[in-house]
Amino acid sequence: MEFVLIGFIAVLVLIAMLASRLTERYSPYPYKKRQESLFSATEEQFLTLLERGLGDQYRILTKVRLGDVVSIRDKGMSRAAIREAQGKVSNRMLDYVLCDRHNGMRVVAVIELEPVEANQHQAKRNWFLKNSLTAAGIPFLRFKAKSGYRADELSRFITSKLNQTDYVRAARPKMRGADGHSAPMAA
Repeated sequence: MEFVLIGFIAVLVLIAMLASRLTERYSPYPYKKRQESLFSATEEQFLTLLERGLGDQYRILTKVRLGDVVSIRDKGMSRAAIREAQGKVSNRMLDYVLCDRHNGMRVVAVIELEPVEANQHQAKRNWFLKNSLTAAGIPFLRFKAKSGYRADELSRFITSKLNQTDYVRAARPKMRGADGHSAPMAA
């Protein structure tokens, strides 16, 4: 009788263990909160400065996919080239996107906050972003992640960069000169 009771308890424990494992593996929503905040302290501080300096004129969107800002020119491209181009933009995230509040949320510029000491990966990423956005005619501004920025200075700097005809021209695809070089793009 004792063996039957012990066997019965062992079978119940085994069934309970299997049931718990099955529910773990087949949970329809196996998600958890990634972190407490979407931003690092530096990113949040910079966003606050941008909003104070530019909030009346621009709406600042954060963590926007590059694929939501640019599209692929597929005319004359093979399907493989289109897929490759889409793959390059689909997972890239932009730090800040300035949109014109008074003109249908038109994208005005992209701002990246980069580490004070950028590594090679960051340099390649910025090179890709600069060239992609330049081809699309969207100004690309980069700022070092450091303290000491002031909202009014950021506002004046960004507004002056966006109003410079050379800068706006540099944001479009360039034609190569006779020497094979093109002028460098502003910050």
